[in-house]
Amino acid sequence: MNKFVLFLLPLIVFASCGKDLETVTVKSDAKDLLQAPSDSLFNVPDSDSDDFIQVRLGEIATIESLDPLYASSNSEFRTINLLYEGLTSLNGLGSPTPRLAKSWDVNSDSTRFIFNLRTNIYFHDSSVFEGGNGRRFKASDVSYIFKRMTDNNVPDFTADHFKDIRGFSAYHNEQTYIKDPAKRVLTSIGGIVVRNDSTVIFHMNKPAPDFLKRLAHPMASVYAKESVPTTGLIQKAAGTGRFAFIKKEGNAYLLTTNKDYRGFIPAISRLDIISGLSEKDLYQQFAQGNIDALVELGASTLLTVADSSGNLNQSFINQFNLSKAEATSSYNLYYNTSSGQDNQLSEFFTALKPEALLQNKALGSVKIDSVNLTSNQNTATRQFVVTQTEHPFELFLLNNMAPQATGANFSFSMNASYAISDNVTFTTRPYPGTQKFLSWESPIYILSNNRVSGLKVDDEPWNLSFTSLKISGAN
Repeated sequence: MNKFVLFLLPLIVFASCGKDLETVTVKSDAKDLLQAPSDSLFNVPDSDSDDFIQVRLGEIATIESLDPLYASSNSEFRTINLLYEGLTSLNGLGSPTPRLAKSWDVNSDSTRFIFNLRTNIYFHDSSVFEGGNGRRFKASDVSYIFKRMTDNNVPDFTADHFKDIRGFSAYHNEQTYIKDPAKRVLTSIGGIVVRNDSTVIFHMNKPAPDFLKRLAHPMASVYAKESVPTTGLIQKAAGTGRFAFIKKEGNAYLLTTNKDYRGFIPAISRLDIISGLSEKDLYQQFAQGNIDALVELGASTLLTVADSSGNLNQSFINQFNLSKAEATSSYNLYYNTSSGQDNQLSEFFTALKPEALLQNKALGSVKIDSVNLTSNQNTATRQFVVTQTEHPFELFLLNNMAPQATGANFSFSMNASYAISDNVTFTTRPYPGTQKFLSWESPIYILSNNRVSGLKVDDEPWNLSFTSLKISGAN
């Protein structure tokens, strides 16, 4: 095997931040973190048995939890989409198809949606249930996940996608602004009606022809209320998806197939999803044979293993497989209008060269969007500040933007906080009062060893497909 060392671009953007932004490796030895757990509720074949098939995937962004409402990266959404289901899913044409809902009825102006739910679906067996046995899925579980979206402790990004449900904003506002539960008067979201265990109805404030598609996103996944801890995020997933949670072990989430799943079940005994490593360490674990595939290849790694057309370099052809997914990922930067830097941003736009932000066409394309610069409160500062991010793709983009900012006589630094404030110029999230000014459409590349082939990301960046998966040596 060719010896390969991955050189990452220096983090010049963040030299003055006073915080090390590289993700801390909790465990770097994959042999330690990929051992089968001893307390699983699932009957996972012994790793020494002939029929044991293990697939180990590396994810570029850290998977912080298995909580759909706190997920912010494609890495998290891909994992969540394996464990949970929503009312709908999307077919190969991007059209909604039944998932937990077996059928639905929509009125003529798309303001009322009646969902008829499957009645033979059970949540995975899990220690979150008394006795460990998963219970039957029912309509009240759907109502619960939308009520939880409005919780004061939950990020607003998911709630913003469903605020056109009648009564949703009112319930959300009460949860947000009335801190004392005893003083709240609303007990439910008025537009969500549970008719019985197998029927749930949504009433919308206005026509919502895209509602069925929105319900297919992993952020609208249905999970058991019992899996939500009193404090903190969901770590022990109890869903209804194709895969079931076994355990978190170091950097890895260990999953197994749900034998009761009604659809296609991959011939895998255990699926290990590894994250929380730096891009360099993730590749090194892959190169050493401790990881079978990197699902979304980091930009710096791609620049080393592939040419400008996205084809695998000749020196790696007999060692690895590189495929380009149908889906792409979008990474955006937003301007905070409250920063009062309209004049500076306008000047920076004039100097900014989008083509210089990416080294070659294999990395996709960057688009500069028009921004409404009408603020009357312009400051004199020439310092650009961006909110905290640890996502490798966002860091890559910001690192390449920094020299252009410096060349235009602006300083460029990262805030220690994820929160937005008046002294923040840019953010990677669409907070209220921000405008998108730059978007990077990045192709998704999957790098795998010769043992694994056919792994795909279909249609959406969060839709990881195993239908064409082939494992060398497997029966």
